[in-house]
Amino acid sequence: MPDVLQGIQDLVIYLGAFVVVLSVVVFVHEFGHFQVARWRGVAIDTFSIGFGKTLFGWRDKQGVQWKIGALPLGGYVKFADDADAMSTAPREKIEDPAALAEARKRGLFHAQPLSTRSLVVAAGPLTNFVFSILGFATLALVWGKDVTDYSSIPARIGTVAENGAAADAGLRPNDIIRTINGAGIANFTDLQRIVSASAEQELTVGVERNGGALTLTVTPRRAPAATADGPRAGQGILGVQGPLVLPTERQFERYGVVDAIGVGARNTWGIVDQTAAYIGAIFAGRESGDQIAGPLGIVNVSGQVASSALSGPDESFFGKLGTLALALLGLAAVLSVAVGIVNLLPIPILDGGHLLFYGIEAVRGGRPLPASAQEWAYRAGFAVMASLFLFATWNDITRLFPGAQ
Repeated sequence: MPDVLQGIQDLVIYLGAFVVVLSVVVFVHEFGHFQVARWRGVAIDTFSIGFGKTLFGWRDKQGVQWKIGALPLGGYVKFADDADAMSTAPREKIEDPAALAEARKRGLFHAQPLSTRSLVVAAGPLTNFVFSILGFATLALVWGKDVTDYSSIPARIGTVAENGAAADAGLRPNDIIRTINGAGIANFTDLQRIVSASAEQELTVGVERNGGALTLTVTPRRAPAATADGPRAGQGILGVQGPLVLPTERQFERYGVVDAIGVGARNTWGIVDQTAAYIGAIFAGRESGDQIAGPLGIVNVSGQVASSALSGPDESFFGKLGTLALALLGLAAVLSVAVGIVNLLPIPILDGGHLLFYGIEAVRGGRPLPASAQEWAYRAGFAVMASLFLFATWNDITRLFPGAQ
């Protein structure tokens, strides 16, 4: 019974964190569209977070229906003359100049000048980037700059992988490795240096555990293949992560507001740069697409972040709540960058696809592509996005359930 209750609790935490984080990011994106549309006098019919059956909603004084959908996998702003929630076409094509001018006065989106439509569409992803900058800046203000001297932190083990060399030898989290074959180990860098050069060699390890000393024998295994942030193929590995830094050992410097915004901008640009490099490497054949995550991957990461925050050292309810809020803000900032990037891709049905059509319209002297061409492009865009969704979901399944491969 305790295992069942723990499983239910974990499910609530994972799904709850996922819904909160994704809803925040989706709201930010759609609010960008909404606010610029309202600023430019565009008539708005619906602002929805989620799809499907309406769980609850209301209509404001401006006539906008605000609602929460049952399927929390996105959202949309629907303009008064939209034929669908993706703003792919107007309900009625207006060609008469007088009728078009009247529709523009009434705020119908598809009758608006090219500049207005472009601003409204671009506002969604751009607002995602602004949110990420402010989110990272908030974290920088609260947490400050980590100036911990990691060379002074002992080789304290944070986690031990199951069935790894360290686990087989009896090493545990919080153990401090003091010596290897009689040589002193000052920090985790010393540990990595010796272990990486000792694949399949038996090592005598002096360990400090709970203030006492013991000696263990461990044989590092040979790393099978290089990874982006791991050891090179053939190097020795123990199957541990670290160093584990105690709260009393961490040192921080406070940021000012301007410096914090600079940190937020650099962090946001860093994610954009890394993502662009990764996408380019996929098309160049240097990387596989196995790092692309879908909804299941986001659920997993959200749950891990929330669980880690709730199991932190702060025992008070409000302390844990504050840690959880900051942790989810950090995840939302990362996800918001990803949503901004994806939506700028020139794929029809995405914001980038709309902007591509508007660019073509501008080149054609204000004449949009024929409706039939746009319809086929949107069908192709839907097929591309459906394929990416299935591919990302398969990646999630193979990562979460290795036996499914």
